[in-house]
Parts: sequence; structure tokens; C-alpha cells
Amino acid sequence: MRAHVRRVQQTGGSTLTVSLPKLWAEKFGLSRGSELIEVEGEDGPLILMPREAVLSEGELVIEPGTTLEQATRRLISLYLAGYETIVVRERGGVAIQRALKNLIRRWLVGVEVVDERLDGMVLSVMRLYENLTPLTVLERMGTMAANMVHDSLSLLEDPSPEEAADLLDRDDEVDRFYHYLLRCVNVSLIDPRTLKAVEVGDPQALIGYTLVARSFERVADHATTIASISLDKSWSFDPISDFYPICLESERAFRRAVDLVLRPDQRVALRSLEETDELLAKLESGFSEVQAKCTRNDPMVLYRMLFDNVKRVVEYSMDVYEIALNLTTPKPKLVSTRRSGPT
Repeated sequence: MRAHVRRVQQTGGSTLTVSLPKLWAEKFGLSRGSELIEVEGEDGPLILMPREAVLSEGELVIEPGTTLEQATRRLISLYLAGYETIVVRERGGVAIQRALKNLIRRWLVGVEVVDERLDGMVLSVMRLYENLTPLTVLERMGTMAANMVHDSLSLLEDPSPEEAADLLDRDDEVDRFYHYLLRCVNVSLIDPRTLKAVEVGDPQALIGYTLVARSFERVADHATTIASISLDKSWSFDPISDFYPICLESERAFRRAVDLVLRPDQRVALRSLEETDELLAKLESGFSEVQAKCTRNDPMVLYRMLFDNVKRVVEYSMDVYEIALNLTTPKPKLVSTRRSGPT
């Protein structure tokens, strides 16, 4: 990134003008009469962009010997980076290409195959920003993850392989939204015009939203782990019967975190942090009682897994409380160092 110093000139009566860097103008083919777009932040700099500027294409070349996992990771990276068109070129057959199409549907939002041949395909990523703004995505992710925590804890008392499998499908859906939100953030950094479409007035908020989405995604993962514990044949609910009500409080703590992101409140965030510290202490104490109650024949490793995963749900909730607190903090503004008017 280059910083150019330009002197403000006055032309005509009261019109102020600034010249454009020559190399930058040539790069975008600008000449007299070309149109620019001004993107003005609420309290930040003024950004100029060529009106006709578009994002470049991304390319994924699959060489012989490339594994499906390697190709998938590279494709997701291109999606997250913000490319609207991704050209896939396969030089080792169509096997990976077919598998990629299935994974696209599973993990990526808004991707369509618009052209396909034996040696590759062209993917187009739709602009869904106005319908799926970051806050809309966080609301969906948070609600889904909270419901997963509720259902996984319910399975401890009443195990069901079908419902546990359903939780895995929902975990994939949370991952899809997580990838989409990261993409929104990256596109907004590349093209500030997107900020209006995603309904974000303060670009700094995108950092907080990214951290929140990561916490939501991790909570969903812990919920699936709790569900898997319930299906273990050596599992027994009896030793945790007194500890179970404390585990249920983790869901309430997390739902409060989701609500705080959507409606940030400094006092509620501070109070929630204090109350959740108390919940962590209750979890520690309750698990100690479980350990004292268990015999040598009890699957202690499963009870430890339960405790660790429930504790992580609470800790991620606390992380979100802190981010919500940060979102309510006034941000510094760019101000002029020059005095206006007579001295």
C-alpha cells in the first residue's frame, strides 16, 4: 500500500480539487471524463474507486497427485478471499472435480457451477450481501449453535443416534455460514462499496463479527462432541445426575451471548462476565463431586470430555461477552490538526 501526498487546489469559485497519481490512473485506464466513486466513512478517510472496477478471477489448478483435501482447502481459500468467479482447471481427470461439486454444496454459500467440462469448471459466487448481512448471519449461526447445545445436552439423558446424526448436519450448516461471513469481511476490505450492502457503518465492527463467528462455530463443534458422548455404549447418566443441571446453565449463558451481539449493552455484558465466572466455578465444583462419586468401572474419560466441552461452551460465551463490550466502546475518529477560522 502506497501513501501519496497531494496538495488541495482551488479552482473556480470555491471548488477544491486533488490530482490523481498517474500510475494509478493508468492502471485503471482513467482519462478525462472517467467516473470515480467516492466512499466516505462515517468518521474516516474518503476512498476513491474507478466506477467500472471489478474483482479479478480466481484460479484453482488441480495437478495430478493433488488430493481431494488439498483441492478443497485451496478452493475454500479462494472463496474466503472474495473472488466472484473461480476457474477450476483439472489436469488429472474428473474424479476430484466431481467430489468438489458435492463439497461446494455442503460448505459454501452462494456458489453455482456456471460452466463445466471434462478438464474443469467455472464457479460463480452470488452477491447475497443485502439478504445475508453479517448480523443476519451471526443471528442464524448463534441460534443454530444454541439449539445444538440444547439438543446435545438432552441426548445425554435420552440418547438417539438419529438425532446425533442430525446435529452433524447442522454443524456443517454453521460452518457454511462461518465461511460466508469471512468472505463478507474480506470482500469489504477489498471493495469498500460493499460496506453499504452489508449494512456495516463501522468497518472495525467486522473484526469483532469475525471473532464472534469463530466462537459460534467452535460452540457448534463442542455440541457435536457432547452428542457423540451420549452414544458411547459405556456411557451412564447416573453419575452426572446432580451435575447435569449445572451443565444446562451453559446453554443459557450462550444464548445470552448471542443476544448481546445482536443488541450490545455494556452493563449487561459486564454483569454477564461476572455471573459466568461464577458458573465456571460451579462447573469445577460439580465435576469434582462427579469424580468423587465415580468407581473404577465408570468411564471417567467420558465424564471428563463432557466437563471439558461444556466448560468450553461457557468460555466461548465469555469471549463473546467481551467482544460485545468492545462493540459498545466509542472508537477514535480522524480529526484535523489544523485550526479553522481566525487565530
